[in-house]
Amino acid sequence: VFYITLSGANVPSAWLGEHLLGLSAPLAAALSALGLPPFAVSLLTDGLWRVLATVVSVMLPPMAIFFPLFTLLEDAGYLPRVAFNLDHCFQRANSCGKQALTMCMGLGCNAVGVTGCRIIDSPRERLIAVLTNSLMPCNGRFSTLISLIAMFVVVGQGAGSSLLRALVLTGLIVLSVLATFFSSWLLSKTALKGKTSSFALELPPYRRPQIGKVIVRSVLDRTLFVLGRAAAVAAPAGLVIWLLANCSAGGQTLLELI
Repeated sequence: VFYITLSGANVPSAWLGEHLLGLSAPLAAALSALGLPPFAVSLLTDGLWRVLATVVSVMLPPMAIFFPLFTLLEDAGYLPRVAFNLDHCFQRANSCGKQALTMCMGLGCNAVGVTGCRIIDSPRERLIAVLTNSLMPCNGRFSTLISLIAMFVVVGQGAGSSLLRALVLTGLIVLSVLATFFSSWLLSKTALKGKTSSFALELPPYRRPQIGKVIVRSVLDRTLFVLGRAAAVAAPAGLVIWLLANCSAGGQTLLELI
């Protein structure tokens, strides 16, 4: 699933980035034709639109691949068995086996992982899952991790270097899982003390996934939901960053002063 997501997202991300950012010039011309001053035109195109276009091109393709694949595993009856089999491990950390599912969702996007914590019945264990979900690297962080590994850990070309980089990345994911276990245990012993709840889970039979229903559900409930929230944060952030970079005080931009 990781390989398909990371490899498959490259081409649509590049295509979306090229075409969405290519709309900046026509958009600027249209805003100028409406009589907006150059300051406002640059604010809306370089500040608002460029950030939105970048967020969409970076986030949409990986999520549009990962979440349907993840939902297919869920619909096939595989993921509930993962939660059931890992419950003993999570109990040792005073948590719940269902947290395994929210951690897997966090690999796609931590926002979806956090909202997915509502499947955990115990308020204490739900809060532990929410607080520790960001320890799982999401799709957005994988590109950064891969770049850092290639620049500072395993430098060079060839099959050996590529394999070593893959092993280092796998090690980081394992380290993230261990950090989640440790943090869950630490929270349960300090700020969120309490008894582990009894675990009850109905295991559905293995079945053939309903592909059409799965795609619609994953696209609407997860991919577009997260993308909408990301855009709602990115748009004002782009405006603020542009204003800080273009408003000066004492001969320096506000961004330089900060």
